Parts: sequence; C-alpha cells; structure tokens
Amino acid sequence: MPNLIGPDVSFYQDDNATERMIDFAKMESNAGYVIIRSGQNLWADPDFKPNWQAAKGVLPRGSYWFYDSRVEPKRQADLWVSLFEGDLGELPLFCDFEDNYDGQYGRWQDWYDFIEGLKSLLPAGREIGIYTAYYYWLERTVAKGIPTASLEYFKQYPLWVANYKVEKPLVPKPWTEWVFWQFTDKGDGSLYGVESRNIDLNYFNGDMNAFRTRFKLSWRQGATAPPVETDKIDLKFLVVDMENGEQITFVKRGE
Repeated sequence: MPNLIGPDVSFYQDDNATERMIDFAKMESNAGYVIIRSGQNLWADPDFKPNWQAAKGVLPRGSYWFYDSRVEPKRQADLWVSLFEGDLGELPLFCDFEDNYDGQYGRWQDWYDFIEGLKSLLPAGREIGIYTAYYYWLERTVAKGIPTASLEYFKQYPLWVANYKVEKPLVPKPWTEWVFWQFTDKGDGSLYGVESRNIDLNYFNGDMNAFRTRFKLSWRQGATAPPVETDKIDLKFLVVDMENGEQITFVKRGE
C-alpha cells in the first residue's frame, strides 16, 4: 500500500487579492490530512484561524510553528498555544526547526526550552513532533558536540523530515525512522484547492490503516486519486471519525 499523502499550508497558499480561501473539500479528495502553519516569531500566520476552522471536520489537522531564533522560546510557545483557543486538532503540534536568522536563541538548548515550554501549556499526553531537515539538524546538534543524553531527549518526539529528490529520506540522529516526510515543494496546487501554483506535499510513513491506528482515528472509506505528475505518485484519501474527546464526522464532498 502507498504511503498516505497530505499537504502543509500557510498564508502563502492564499492570494490576498481575492476573497477565496483554501478549498479544503477539494483538498480532501486528494489528501488524507493537512498540516497548517500557526505562525513565527511573535506573529500568528494571518490565515491560521480561518484555515484551522475551515479544515475542521474535513481533514485531520496538524499544526506547525516556525521557531524563530530571535525571540525567547517561551514567548513563542505561549503565543502558539493561545491561537488554538482549546481546539488543538487531531494530529501532533510540530516544532519547525529550520531558521537561519542566527539569533541569540538558536542553540539546541533553546529548542529544548521551547518544547518544554510548550509541554507545560498543553494537556498531559498531547503529542508534540519535530520538523527539520537532515543536514540542518546535524549541523546544529551533532556538529556542535551535543551530549548523547541531550540528543536522545529529542527522540521521543516524532520526526517530520524534509528531504527532496530522493527515493527515501535521510534520517538524522537520534531518530531511526520518520513519521512524516516532506518530499517536494512542487506539488500541483490546483489539485489541493489552493491558489498558489505549487504546494508542499508529505508522506505519512504508512497507509491509511496505519495512519488511522497511529493517531487513533477510524475511517470508513478510501479511494485512489490521480497521481501528482511531477513526482508520479499515487494519491490516497480517507474519511474519518475523530476519537479525541469530541466526535467529528468527516464527510466526502460532492457525492
């Protein structure tokens, strides 16, 4: 079975010159989930709240925060959690470590503080993940002489790795496997209901059934969608019921 596919989105997928927003019903016909950008630094992504609400009940939602080394970690964590207003979505909250601003909070110790600050604000057991790229991570941890015990701390958080133009992604230490893989930034935006020409696409490391099991979802239906021509990848989608406190029914549109 192919790995389950899904995009990640931000305000870059919206054209401010139009009133249109992302068409998540159209996205759902070609994807099994979506990961939505929450913000960066001390500002919220301007489209986060409308995207978060519009995707609810259509696709399982994850979120990510672009960590900015110029701002104290706890302040960023505080803002991120405040944006949810109690609705944390169905998938993990991903800490996005990729910035090159060279700010005073760019050490791995600051990433630790960011994650721990985030954990202190979330319900017990709420899953946090890490987004990064293979070489970026190694340059800022292993190459900096991070102690083994400190490196192992990060392994408890599922890895969403960015690695393009490869048959399978490189996995940096301390991880031995990936949960999500961002494999291209040149997906066909029109297939996913966005206004941008291109869109980031990701694999979940497993099929629909594995996805459902991993995130405690139940699905009722699945089908095959057209492939992404640029990468010749078969797409899958699913309809799910959420089991996360509130019962949400995912409905296939256009039937």
